[in-house]
Amino acid sequence: MGFLALSFLGAVLDKKQVGLVACSAVGLAFLVAFWALTDLMNLEPAERIGHVEVLYPWITSGKFHLDLSVLIDPLSVFMLMIITGVGFVIHVYSIGYMNDDPEYSRFMSYMNLFIFSMSVLVMAADFFFLIVGWALVGLASYLLIGFYSEKRSAVLAARKAFVMNVIGDVGMVVAAYVIFQNFGSLNYVDVFAKAPEMYLPNSDAILLITFLLLVGAFAKSAQIPLHTWLPDAMEGPTPVSALIHAATMVTAGVYLIARCSVLYELAPYTMYLIATVGGITAIFAATIGLVQNDIKRVIAYSTMSQLGYMFLAVGIGMFGLGMFHLMTHAFFKALLFLSAGSVIHGMSGEQDIRKMGGLMAIMPLTFISFLIGSLSLIGFPLTSGYFSKEAIIISAWHAPMGNIFFWGLAVVTAGLTGFYSFRIFFFAFMGKQKDPNAHPHESPVVMTLPLMILAFLSLIAGGLGHDVLEFLSPVFGGHVPPHHEDGLLEGITLTLGAVGVIAALGLYLTDEERVKFVKDMLLPVHEILYRKYYIDELYDFFLVQPTKAIGKFLEEKAERQGIDFVVDQVAEKVKETSEGLSQWQSGKVRVYALNMVGGAVMILMFLVFY
Repeated sequence: MGFLALSFLGAVLDKKQVGLVACSAVGLAFLVAFWALTDLMNLEPAERIGHVEVLYPWITSGKFHLDLSVLIDPLSVFMLMIITGVGFVIHVYSIGYMNDDPEYSRFMSYMNLFIFSMSVLVMAADFFFLIVGWALVGLASYLLIGFYSEKRSAVLAARKAFVMNVIGDVGMVVAAYVIFQNFGSLNYVDVFAKAPEMYLPNSDAILLITFLLLVGAFAKSAQIPLHTWLPDAMEGPTPVSALIHAATMVTAGVYLIARCSVLYELAPYTMYLIATVGGITAIFAATIGLVQNDIKRVIAYSTMSQLGYMFLAVGIGMFGLGMFHLMTHAFFKALLFLSAGSVIHGMSGEQDIRKMGGLMAIMPLTFISFLIGSLSLIGFPLTSGYFSKEAIIISAWHAPMGNIFFWGLAVVTAGLTGFYSFRIFFFAFMGKQKDPNAHPHESPVVMTLPLMILAFLSLIAGGLGHDVLEFLSPVFGGHVPPHHEDGLLEGITLTLGAVGVIAALGLYLTDEERVKFVKDMLLPVHEILYRKYYIDELYDFFLVQPTKAIGKFLEEKAERQGIDFVVDQVAEKVKETSEGLSQWQSGKVRVYALNMVGGAVMILMFLVFY
């Protein structure tokens, strides 16, 4: 309703009215989600099995029927609370951040569309409407990433995100087809009930279905090798980055695997693939984040890395832990992005951390917010990130499907996270201001108040861990995952994180000439990391350029010299024939009469002599 109202009436409403409509729409959606949450909380855990509400029968053909319906269960309500809750805070922040933009109403309408699309995705009761929501999220991200349509880089980034996600969409559509072929239904309840009865673990059909679904999850959640769109998505306004990375879109892949946990538990091979890709993505993105200078891109790579933790968790069967980290990450990642947006706003659009500095005294509220977000990101004790991330790292060793390889990837990533997080923190907020022409200032209350709310949630949400796991347990087989305790492993993780922070501090305190010397010494490594392992260049060389060359060849040889030539020749021959026949059309009656007599004589001769 908010999206439609702003689409049709945004041009006649003033900015205050536009902000009120957009924020009210998401706020009311949050209240509805909270209402559903209280209803479920009032039930006994065994009774929280969920409810499918059929709005109306959409398609009926023989035995096949497809209803327009929604699924209300602990997982969908849990996701709705995050989507609408964090989304509401980001919408309020956007009032201040985007207030001077001439396309303000268009921006807010797109933001409402994003919340709606993600809500459709998580409330879908079958794979068909899951794909509808999946595609709508892709559309909304395309519109918002390319919001600054006058910027070529923004348009290219939007197109890149759309294309990469369509690859995932193809996997989802084919998976839905295979599911229907095997189960005769696309309804979650039917499919999940039949799967354990019909198939043994690692059956070919189950492996195919889970892998195809995984293609969609990898694309939407920016996991290797379908990750290259995520950093470029920073071309959109900062609230868009926060919404994509914290409350919507990139969390969809983790949600999909959690929703289909019944299928994935029948496919241990696929789960090992999930955990492996998640662990590798976590350390891969963290290494790239070490050397980036754009404040938003560093945070974007941290999102990719933290999503790797979530995939690692669900890959080793700890679905509840993956969702718990999804929740805490939503809080502290939204906090980090909005704090970064506050810095960019105060620095008049500057995003290069090398041109910042000394903002601690000038922007104290933003400083506190960014510090809390950074501490939570690295898993500092008693922050929300500590409770969720430490649980995943320890489970990577102790869980039945865990091993030293998964744990090693996770714990090294924790050390790298400490370095890149506080590298941007020290560069931005400590020391002296590096750009004498900049005039930084604290952001208005409409922007700092959301920061305070998210900072509070980033500090206290970790204490909800057991409650979250218990609430979600009916979706994952009715049992709460075991809480592994290992002081040694926890100590190693915290130590590596502290080493990363100290290394960042050492880099910051080091003389610039010495930093340049170290950079020159490690130039090949630095260049590889700065160029993001040349993945974009490899894709361009092996995929984009050959495709363009083939297209150019076909355009010239097949289109112009083939199809166009044949069509033109047919037209030319018809034209020549017409010109020949036109000689008979002289316009003289005597000629026409002679032709008629001649024709009649030929017919008579044919009749007489045949």
